[in-house]
Amino acid sequence: MASAVIFPLDLSFQDGDRFSGTLRSWDLGSASLIHLQTDAARYVRRNHHVSADSGDHVLVSFSSHSDVGFSQDGVDLLCRKRQFFIEKTHQASDFVQSDFNEVWVLKLPITSLKRYTRSIDPFYSSLFDGDTGVGGLLFDMVRQIPHRYGATNSLAAEGVGQTLMELLVLAVEADERALTSGRSSVQRGHVARIEKFVRQHLGDPDLSPEKIARACNISVRYLHALFQGSGSSVAQWIREMRLESCRTQLCEPHRRESLGEIAYRWGFGDQAQFSRLFKAQFGMTPRDMRAEARKAAEAG
Repeated sequence: MASAVIFPLDLSFQDGDRFSGTLRSWDLGSASLIHLQTDAARYVRRNHHVSADSGDHVLVSFSSHSDVGFSQDGVDLLCRKRQFFIEKTHQASDFVQSDFNEVWVLKLPITSLKRYTRSIDPFYSSLFDGDTGVGGLLFDMVRQIPHRYGATNSLAAEGVGQTLMELLVLAVEADERALTSGRSSVQRGHVARIEKFVRQHLGDPDLSPEKIARACNISVRYLHALFQGSGSSVAQWIREMRLESCRTQLCEPHRRESLGEIAYRWGFGDQAQFSRLFKAQFGMTPRDMRAEARKAAEAG
């Protein structure tokens, strides 16, 4: 069942003759929440599991009762009670709990996360506090979802999923241990200003690297240098954030704006080009995405 809900993996038990466990999950729009309450177990994701899985997500795992050992990409972590870590789904991994535990897992699409952070890469291979501060608020909210979910329609569930993603980014960005890797404080300051400016002006159809660099008092060359190694260029990042903002609003059944109005709001001046880019990103046209969201809302 874990393979079907989370992703393909091999599951083994410490005591093969006697095992007790439950798994529950909740759909939060593009995100999902999984709750595992089990005896000692090991979850191994091998290379053939990765190659058979087309999804591009991250998993955010919170440990409630006991330690969890996690290994991925040459890094070993020991996650204590009320800590959490972020896992790549596109690489092999080894997750071991040697005692009874209650684990909460957020499964989040990377494309949706890019609405809140340019890159999630700096936050892999680190442990975060789920007991205090924004991390504690995030964990509290995660654990309340089962108690409130029954009264939540699909539109509200999507909003909750987006809120969890935003809280996650706030929590990890507040942790200096993750942000010091590979960047100076000056570089981090520039990146923070760039991200803030772009989000504030995402609907500006004339938003360009030149305009961003000028507003942030850096050269265009340095702007592009800051994006090296992130997996996307400045223009790609802006386009992905715009498309994700459009997708979010298209999935809100109460909205009555036309497709063109939504596209224009987020900086797309050519509706035909917007439709092509949207389908390439999400696998369906904006019209089909909206129709599916409304159908799901009526059914729910």
